[in-house]
Amino acid sequence: MSKPNPITDAIGVVKLAGMHFQNPTAVPANVVRDASTEVLQRLEAIQPEALQLVTLYTDLLAITPAGWLPHVTLTTDPLRPFGAVITDEAGNVAAHDKGKTVDSLVALLRLRLPAGCGEALA
Repeated sequence: MSKPNPITDAIGVVKLAGMHFQNPTAVPANVVRDASTEVLQRLEAIQPEALQLVTLYTDLLAITPAGWLPHVTLTTDPLRPFGAVITDEAGNVAAHDKGKTVDSLVALLRLRLPAGCGEALA
């Protein structure tokens, strides 16, 4: 079973709120309010960099062929804080780079992919 995280907990609170509206006596309003407050605090505590890495991974996954994998990280370079490597089915490095923003890094890597690997989505 996966470890709970703020996003899955938020989904649970939304479901709990729905249960409250369908049957107010089964789930008291104060329970929904308290759960909502807690989950909002947890969502606000997510580091912006973590969300940017998720966006980077998702955007790279959209431009890579099936079977290829993007690997994303934060770098120690303050001018280019995002790094990524794209590997092919065999695990060979197909493209890699660092970027100042998620969008700029995705654009750079799209250009570095071999012909037939992502440029049609540009």
